[in-house]
Amino acid sequence: MGKKLWKSYDYILLLTIVAISIFGVILVGSSSVTGESSFASLFSSRTFVKQLLWVAFGLTGMVILSVIDYTEWQRFKIPLYLFSLALLILVIFKGSSAWGAQRWLAIGKFKLQPSEPAKIAIILTLSATMAKEGRSLERWKDLLVPIAHVGIPMIVIFLQPDLGTSLIFLAITGSILFVAGMRWLHMAVLSLVGAIGSVFAFLFLLKPYQKARLIIFQDPWQDPFGDGWQIIQSKVAIGSGQFWGRGLFRGTQTQLDFLPAKNTDFIFSVIGEELGFLGASLFLLVYVFLITRILKVGIEAKDTFGRYICVGVAAMFAFQLLVNVGMTISIMPVTGLPLPLVSYGGSSFLTTMISLGLVLSVAAHSDTSIF
Repeated sequence: MGKKLWKSYDYILLLTIVAISIFGVILVGSSSVTGESSFASLFSSRTFVKQLLWVAFGLTGMVILSVIDYTEWQRFKIPLYLFSLALLILVIFKGSSAWGAQRWLAIGKFKLQPSEPAKIAIILTLSATMAKEGRSLERWKDLLVPIAHVGIPMIVIFLQPDLGTSLIFLAITGSILFVAGMRWLHMAVLSLVGAIGSVFAFLFLLKPYQKARLIIFQDPWQDPFGDGWQIIQSKVAIGSGQFWGRGLFRGTQTQLDFLPAKNTDFIFSVIGEELGFLGASLFLLVYVFLITRILKVGIEAKDTFGRYICVGVAAMFAFQLLVNVGMTISIMPVTGLPLPLVSYGGSSFLTTMISLGLVLSVAAHSDTSIF
């Protein structure tokens, strides 16, 4: 049984994950040291060392998770959902605040952002719900359970406020429901309702700084030293990289600290400045390959549960890639979404590793002859 499992293992996907993770930790180090720097100076950066540890720990956990049969998680659908929801609600009462949002729980020296593992909980529990035998999406009432299932935690996250992660929930849900057979009419009507709801939320629910972010990206020079500063510096960084890039550790906007959030939300700007158009393009191609490989695993999955997991993970990656890169080049609003596998952060990276561990498990257990 063990030999067959490793024979079915997707080593190409594994190597792609490892390569992007190593690339990401180098970028985190490059964006965290200042002045004359080199690979040897990386270990003087606490940020680099911490991210390196997260990568080592995350990759190990991912491989361990991948050998566990993913179908076992169906049995824990309700506990996973309730525990995730409880953590999200706890943030409202006991969470720590930063940058106008209350999103973190302090666990000793570690800060957990519950909305990150909540993405995995939603992918697993919604996939288990939709994979239930006999479930159909032919009628409107068939959509009530999945919409309520996702809507409750999504509203809690929106109130933190965390607009970006709540939008990820929509991307995950829409993708899984589409693959599960949701009708085009239902999709069109729900999209229209979503558009109307977005206008309502903008007018009456969003905080002033969120509204400013949604508007300022169109013309950041309206407030060059305030809300537009990040976008302006990001565009300068990417533009200054030109075709070949300035080289690792040689980015002026990065090394001289002009670029805010350079190792988290705006790390793609570092790629553009230090590796240029060529390096950024190659990175995007590898990342798109990662997403298509996840979808390939889903297509070859032995059951609908595995297929829905892969679709949800692929949707999460694709949405975050689109929004993260889009906001750095000023074609989308700044929403504070990290770039999975690349941006600095323990909660985000571990969430990414768990999701990929599940995908690798789907691949490893796709051969039904094992059982």
